[in-house]
Amino acid sequence: MGDMEAYAIISGTMLFVSLILATALAIAWRSLGRPRHALSWSIAYLMYGGEVLFQIIEALKPASNAVLAPIELVFVLAPGTLVAIGARQRANLPPRHRLFVIATVAALCIGDLPYAFPGRFAWTSMVAGSFTTIMLGVAIAAILPRGRKAQPAEWATIAALAIFAMFEMMMVIADGVQQTSKTVPDHDKLFVTIYLVALTPVFVTNGMAAILLLASDLAAKLRTLAVNDPLTGVLNRRGFHEAALRAVSNGRRQHQSITACIADIDHFKSINDRFGHTAGDNTLKYICDRLTEGLRGGDLVGRVGGEEFAMLLVNSSAEQAAEAMERIRADIAAGYAEDGAPTPVTASFGVAPVAFGTTSPEQMLLDAFDQADRALYRSKVDGRNRTSIAA
Repeated sequence: MGDMEAYAIISGTMLFVSLILATALAIAWRSLGRPRHALSWSIAYLMYGGEVLFQIIEALKPASNAVLAPIELVFVLAPGTLVAIGARQRANLPPRHRLFVIATVAALCIGDLPYAFPGRFAWTSMVAGSFTTIMLGVAIAAILPRGRKAQPAEWATIAALAIFAMFEMMMVIADGVQQTSKTVPDHDKLFVTIYLVALTPVFVTNGMAAILLLASDLAAKLRTLAVNDPLTGVLNRRGFHEAALRAVSNGRRQHQSITACIADIDHFKSINDRFGHTAGDNTLKYICDRLTEGLRGGDLVGRVGGEEFAMLLVNSSAEQAAEAMERIRADIAAGYAEDGAPTPVTASFGVAPVAFGTTSPEQMLLDAFDQADRALYRSKVDGRNRTSIAA
């Protein structure tokens, strides 16, 4: 099989694969809540398909190269730009559309110079490869997580993008060797050989990595929805219970003091009745914000009832926990405004230490919150807006 036949087969395969990946990503965008980055990546693969189509036409009708090649460069540069923009969209970073458009247009103008001055320049593919490599680097930087460990799908996508960037640089080097060594036999075949051998697996790997990343993001979102309260963002009853069991088991193993706390909004029903359920929802969010800000990073907070919240303070005695609850209680009572009008709100707290013994973590947790609930009841009986420690 000659190079042209192999080139035609590879190009046809790439056209088919690019359309399949573009369709798969478009379906993912439509089915997974319309994440913007899925649409950007879908359009990128669609434009990759356009690039391959141009190449097929040029191979069949070489005379059209002078007309189509400058236009084709748009389809060469735009996919890399869209991949970078999509990665930044996924990371909730500013897409910088204007900056990316300016960079793409600049690369397009530089890359099209050989067609304005035939025979004097030969850097079009080198410019395209270098530009795509830079865009892939931008995408890798955006996918690298900030403040947390990377998930396996993120590492896989980063690896796929890095391989793609290395492939582009190999193409740039091969093209440079070809341009500077035309008198040396076989150098002109280096570019085509790399293209034929490496393009398809690199291309497919990146498409599959993108789809895997979207699936992983969806799974993470579903896990979050399963254990977090959708209104306030803190743990729900199930999520809090699972995290609290792990904390108690770890605390017993490391001999750390752990304290259970319960908070309940005072007269919450009257807030809903007087100001409406929107004000009630905002009050719940406000309380959660105060609780979260008043606790340390390793402490737990969850919404375990309509207006009831549970907390677990790690490496903290009952007295220390009560002091923390008092600070939070005072912060809550300082005031809350809804649409500019003050809506007074207070909360009552109950505190109880987790007693480590021979029982299971489940039972220890149950006993501690049972005592904390009794302490909360005493706070209510004594006039509300106060903190009580279990006797």
